[in-house]
This record gives sequence, C-alpha cells and structure tokens, in this order.
Amino acid sequence: MNWEIAYNNHIGGREEQQDRIATFSTPDNQQHLLVAADGMGGHQGGSLASEMVIKTAELAWQQFTDQYIPHFLQSLIAQAHENINKIGKQHNISPRSTCVLAYIKDQYIWWAHLGDSRLYHFRGTKLLERTKDHSIVQLLYDLGRIKEQEMATHPDQGCLLKGLGGEDEDIEADFGEAKLHPGDSIVLCTDGFWEHITTEQLATSLEETNKPLKPRIEQLVTDALENGGAEGDNISIIAAQTQKKGFFATLFN
Repeated sequence: MNWEIAYNNHIGGREEQQDRIATFSTPDNQQHLLVAADGMGGHQGGSLASEMVIKTAELAWQQFTDQYIPHFLQSLIAQAHENINKIGKQHNISPRSTCVLAYIKDQYIWWAHLGDSRLYHFRGTKLLERTKDHSIVQLLYDLGRIKEQEMATHPDQGCLLKGLGGEDEDIEADFGEAKLHPGDSIVLCTDGFWEHITTEQLATSLEETNKPLKPRIEQLVTDALENGGAEGDNISIIAAQTQKKGFFATLFN
C-alpha cells in the first residue's frame, strides 16, 4: 500500500516552539513511523522534552528489527520517558511532553499516545478513530458534561493527566491498531492544531484528493493560525493518506 505523507508546523503566538514532529520511512516506502510531541506547558524544558521524544524515536527506528510492533512502541515510550528524566536531572528541571506515535506497515497501523496530542483515522470523510486525550476536559466530555466542540475552549483544556517525564516509573500509554483500506487517512497533531480546526474541516480537506496533500496540510495550519489569534499555541500536524485504487502515490516531505 502506497502512502502520501505531509507535515507542517508553526510557532503560533508563542515565544518558543515546543512542538516537535518527525516521519521515518523505509527505503521502499512501505513502512513508516510518524511521531508528534508537545512540550507540556507550565513545565520548564518543554522543548527539551519534545526534542528528546524525536531523538529517541530516530534512534529506535535506526535500531529497529522485525519485532512485534506494539512492543517496539512500548519500548520507545519507556526509553523516551527515561531520556527525558535524564536530561531533566542534568539541567535540574522537570521537563514533560505529550507523545503520539503511529507505525504503518502493509495494511495495518499501530499507535500509542500519552497526553492530548491526537491521532485521527478517517475513511473518506468518516471518522473511524480519535484517540482519547489524557485530560480533565476529556473526562468531562466522557461524563457528558460538555460537548466535543466545547473541549477546545474549556478553561481546563491543557490540564493533563498523563505525559512523558516525571516521577512515575511505569508509563501507561494507550495503544490501538487497525486494518487500513485504500483511501484511508491518518492524522497526528498537537492540541494547538485540533483546538482550532474542527473534525469536519479536517475531513473535508483530506477528501480533496485531486490536490497534493502537502498544500492542503499547509492551508490547514494557516487556518489554525488565523483561528488561534495572536496568543495561539504552537501548531503541528502530520498527515498520511493512502491513494485510492488506480492512483499512484508520491511521498511528500
């Protein structure tokens, strides 16, 4: 299965870019690791933490053998947590980061996440999967106290229950997997993106397959930037899209 992959980010209205994103692919473009991390606001060294997630993922990718992929993701998360705490001790700070990972191979995807950076799985314009944030606001939504469209603007948005870094030795990420079909789309993004782009807007953009994916993703980031205003958060997105049957896929970076 061939994939078109594009990504983009923007500092938004913040003084520092604490988001980090990366994609890694095999030479034949049949396997891909997608990574998004967001240094957690309110914690010193957020950019150090998110950068360490990417560095850990890059090394894990380079050392990857044909092991069971959920175990690979679990090991990557555990190592990133350890590395973040090590660099925190070196600087006498306590850096933290969210993390969302996706591994695509053949007709399957496996993912893992901590915090409120998200993964979306679309089939055409239909949303099949959206990871649940590890946050107070997600709990309120699950309890039926707020609507999904209220999550982005709720006063407690950003109050996270899980993340990489910190005192907990055992990191309990959420994992998932799915079979993929031609025309499916996968999106990884930080909260600075999903707070300002609705699921419907995202689905509509992904369905415009007559246009290359890269400019569509760039336009979504521009829209998120405008919607976020002068004090908007960092914005990051990675999108991977299979070509429908009969089309040739090109990889965009």
